[in-house]
Amino acid sequence: MLSEKKDEEIIVLYKNGEEEVFKSLINRYASPLYNFVARLTDRTSAPDIVQKTFIKVWKNLHNFDSSRASFKTWVFTIAKNTATDFLRKSGSASGGKKSINFSDIEKENNNEENISFSENIPDENLLPDVVLQKLQDSELLNKTLEKLSVYDRTILILHYQEDMTFEEIGKILEKSLNTVKSQHRRAIISLRKMLN
Repeated sequence: MLSEKKDEEIIVLYKNGEEEVFKSLINRYASPLYNFVARLTDRTSAPDIVQKTFIKVWKNLHNFDSSRASFKTWVFTIAKNTATDFLRKSGSASGGKKSINFSDIEKENNNEENISFSENIPDENLLPDVVLQKLQDSELLNKTLEKLSVYDRTILILHYQEDMTFEEIGKILEKSLNTVKSQHRRAIISLRKMLN
């Protein structure tokens, strides 16, 4: 049964000519990608962005190399890039959310030796129970996430909703592990200030 197979096993079947198995990858990732993209852009645009993501995946699946990244990391990278393209092209037309160029963040985070005191706070201390309880309210979470930059939202959504490691997120954002951890700390500090 396809639902019990790993992504890479399904991809091998696809590459061996069983093209109908691609539907199982769509079924597996449509909802997580929609939720991810909707939080980066908006719910109106998300279906089109997810559809474009799957078209790109379908066109490039024969070139996918599981030794370089997991399929999940790869598909979320494509979704992130597609959402970024959408935001860049639409500007303020994306529900009032500010467009951002991910490469601009590199300039901010390039000097990893210059880490402030607040960034050295251990992660487990950054989200007290009260803040976690507030984040359980999905409406409050959505409104709060919208106030963060697209870059911060991406890290938080991938880490807390998609259960990705900082290493996987680094591959998606094409950033070093230290940069992702540092930005995660900043994003959590920003969230905490908004929710207090």
